Amino acid sequence: MKRPRLMLLVCLLIIACDQLTAQTNENKKAAIAANERGVALVRAQRYAEAAEVFELAIQLNPNLAVAYNNLGTTYNALGRHQKAIELLREAVRIAPELAIAYYDLGCAYENTGRFREAVEAYQQAIRIKPDFAEAYNSLGIAYDDLGRHETAIRAYKQAIQTNPDYAEAYNNLGAAQVDAGNLKDAARSFERAINIKPELAVARFNLAVVSLLANKRDVTFGQYRLLKNLNSDLATKLYDGMCQGKLILVRK
Repeated sequence: MKRPRLMLLVCLLIIACDQLTAQTNENKKAAIAANERGVALVRAQRYAEAAEVFELAIQLNPNLAVAYNNLGTTYNALGRHQKAIELLREAVRIAPELAIAYYDLGCAYENTGRFREAVEAYQQAIRIKPDFAEAYNSLGIAYDDLGRHETAIRAYKQAIQTNPDYAEAYNNLGAAQVDAGNLKDAARSFERAINIKPELAVARFNLAVVSLLANKRDVTFGQYRLLKNLNSDLATKLYDGMCQGKLILVRK
């Protein structure tokens, strides 16, 4: 006698589950769309608006790791580094094999001076994605910040091996080589960076600095003249540094 009622309850339960599944799927689609809108806002450098849209994406789908990652990098750009770290940690918890999230977490650690933790994050990104040239480059920067210049040099060389046209890695390699006391190799690294990317002003600045240290003032003044048109701020910094006898290399 009770069986029909039981069958009715089962049918109602199935219908409710189907409706819930349909709503969940709609939320997931809406979350992906919101995440894409947020990315577009970031590209337009509208970071505060982007953060709101990424937060909406997370509300719609609390398991969307890329939304946590994008919100974290947005907060990083807004200077809210601790909040960025919390969000990026959540991204790697949800998606442990998301290499970009470990990379962005490393950047957030660097911005708070937590260089050892940055090293660990970059190493994890590289473990997941062995051809991650940007992670090798940032790993080198973190090692430089720790004063481990020889280790940094190896990281920059690995970045270049992965991407032979990585001008910024050549520039950072040159800076580490200066710190290690090898001016000749440093000058070659800066020249290589300039050959790959002539508009890379920091490499021209650094070549001017090491040329001055090597008493090649003609090279220094040649780079200064080019910098005046390319980057007036760096040109002024170079001129003031020459006058004051205080020149510091620039990394990127």
